[in-house]
Amino acid sequence: MSKFFRNKLIMLRSILASIPFCLRHLPWRQAVKLPILVYKPKYLSQKGRFVIDCPNVRFGMIRMGFFRCAVYPDTGVTIKNEGKIVFKGTCTIGNDAYIVCGKQGKIVFGDDFRNKGGMKLVANCGITFGKTVSVGWECIILDTNFHPLVDMERKEQKKAFGPITIGNYNWLGLQCYVMPGVTTPERCIFGARSILTRSGKYESYCVHGGNPLKVLTRNVMRDFGHDRIDDYSIDN
Repeated sequence: MSKFFRNKLIMLRSILASIPFCLRHLPWRQAVKLPILVYKPKYLSQKGRFVIDCPNVRFGMIRMGFFRCAVYPDTGVTIKNEGKIVFKGTCTIGNDAYIVCGKQGKIVFGDDFRNKGGMKLVANCGITFGKTVSVGWECIILDTNFHPLVDMERKEQKKAFGPITIGNYNWLGLQCYVMPGVTTPERCIFGARSILTRSGKYESYCVHGGNPLKVLTRNVMRDFGHDRIDDYSIDN
């Protein structure tokens, strides 16, 4: 099958899945435009709300589950929403992605959110992404540890949850872990397998990495839209 016809079949499959999704979750004036396209969706729960909060609602501006990363299976997107998921603009979430939003949870995707595959989000209180945030392969972002520890002296449970806020133009590299209570400023870069905790001190225009996490490089930023390697030639 040619690439052209394959792409047409993928879009047709997505539209057939997206029509009932949009009609169920969006007001009619938005739903008829099919702004949310889902590919191979698996719904564990659809009790929560989906909201598009931006002035220019258009066809396919939000795409979830499409095959974008060849190193992960073409399994679409798995969604469990019992809270509220808000889109502030365009959003791309790739294949083999999981989005879980609890009854008291809220997820806000800022305009131009980007993920190509393998992302896992768990929100039981709140996760907010700023504008043009790029989340790399296999990143796990969760606002709760699920199992609080007990302070034996005070005879009380230690807090095991906290809202997460990721600043504008942040870039999370491969397999980053973002833990409860984290807040980052704008223009942060986190290297592969970075672990972000609430006690971390993060700086704008810096690359963070290592264990424990520290600033590796200052005065740098990702130039979104002009940051692809076009020439992989190697001089022998």
